[in-house]
Amino acid sequence: MGVSMGLSLTHVSDETAKFTGPEVEVIARETGFVQRESSVDGMAFLQALTFGFLEKEDLSLNDLAQICADMGVEITAQGLDQRITEKAVVFLEAMFARAMDLFRNRIPLPLTILQQFSGIYLTDSSVIPLPSSLAQDYPGCGGNGPEASLKAQLVFDFLHGNLVQVALRAGREPDQGYREYLQVIPEGALSITDLGYFALGSFKTIMYDRNAYFLSRFRPKTGLLTPEGEPIDLLARLREGSPGPIEFPVLLGKQAKHRLPCRLIALPVPQEVSDRRRHKAKKKARRQNTTVSKRTLDLMDWTIFVTNVPTEMLSSRQIAVLYPVRWQIELVFKLWKSHCGLRRVAGFRRERILVELYAKLIGVVLTHFLIAPLRMPEDPLTNREISSVKVRKILQRFARDLNRCLGHSVKFQVVLAEMLCHIERFGFKEKRKKEPNTCHALALASAMCGLQFDVNPVVRLA
Repeated sequence: MGVSMGLSLTHVSDETAKFTGPEVEVIARETGFVQRESSVDGMAFLQALTFGFLEKEDLSLNDLAQICADMGVEITAQGLDQRITEKAVVFLEAMFARAMDLFRNRIPLPLTILQQFSGIYLTDSSVIPLPSSLAQDYPGCGGNGPEASLKAQLVFDFLHGNLVQVALRAGREPDQGYREYLQVIPEGALSITDLGYFALGSFKTIMYDRNAYFLSRFRPKTGLLTPEGEPIDLLARLREGSPGPIEFPVLLGKQAKHRLPCRLIALPVPQEVSDRRRHKAKKKARRQNTTVSKRTLDLMDWTIFVTNVPTEMLSSRQIAVLYPVRWQIELVFKLWKSHCGLRRVAGFRRERILVELYAKLIGVVLTHFLIAPLRMPEDPLTNREISSVKVRKILQRFARDLNRCLGHSVKFQVVLAEMLCHIERFGFKEKRKKEPNTCHALALASAMCGLQFDVNPVVRLA
């Protein structure tokens, strides 16, 4: 295995140089963070916080002052605290947006089943608890949850491994009200969402305004019509069908403004799966003081999808393999919270909290930028993948050395090369013996072997 592993050291070095170049001071002055000559200019502040939190997720002001001292910048913890103002928040927010624009991987996963689309866009959200001092800006969900929380709405392109959109909202805002993700779906992309984003208006926008594709689980209360406009009794239709996958064309939505032509695909699930689903649904209904209809409970014997992807692009079996890719976004959130420091943001002062939040998010973008081209360094049929968690931990070990070499292109690339050698040796997931990992399963589906490998897609959908 070569040292490059699909990652260009020159590209990483060049993009990092752009991010930390003269534009930083321009943005620092435009946002008002820098108004006069100071020992802590925009670059020093950005560098100390970004690489400081890359190395360690919990840092005091005294720790940050020591990092500044290592960089040759003398400032006390109190002096640093005085620099953390609303203008510092706006500055780091702008630098986070710039990081999102600059740090993009252009190497797609070498999987035919995915490369039919311009991107595989996964959308989901995760709630991050915040100190109660931010309850007014980011009110929580109520109940037993935190008084203040932030909901991170994420659009993740699985094909290229890029963070496409990160929007920070109040924790109590429902997912169904979030429609901004529709603006970033390019022509020819496939959007995969869970039921929290199920909205006929959104699917219509994807189909006709974005000229793209959607794949979603089916919401049982949604109206269904035949292509000729006749009502469909879905439960009766499924019970009349074969014991295997069932597929037929439908118009999604009864109102004339919708009636979206698409495919409905139903895959039967094992009895223990449907029983578990019904138990969970009844428990949730009791907690919310509501009831679940018998029809909805009966439909839990199947996993039901709706999509406008044509059959010649994805068969029903291939959809069964592809839809679980949606869970990759959950792994992204797990990485953020468990290993990038977003499970806890310190402090009680609003500006201190938000400055740390944006610094950590910049580190998150850098992490994904490094991981993306490394995800499949070998033939996908070898069933080996890079571990994002292990790569993040290796990046933490090298963060201080990378920080010291910023501005020195040759030295920076030397440290990058050493870090990549560590990733080659220590950054892989363990090989799975009983079932393939996600990319391996997709590779098998790409090779038209989706029905031959030792995985039951119906079971995986549980």
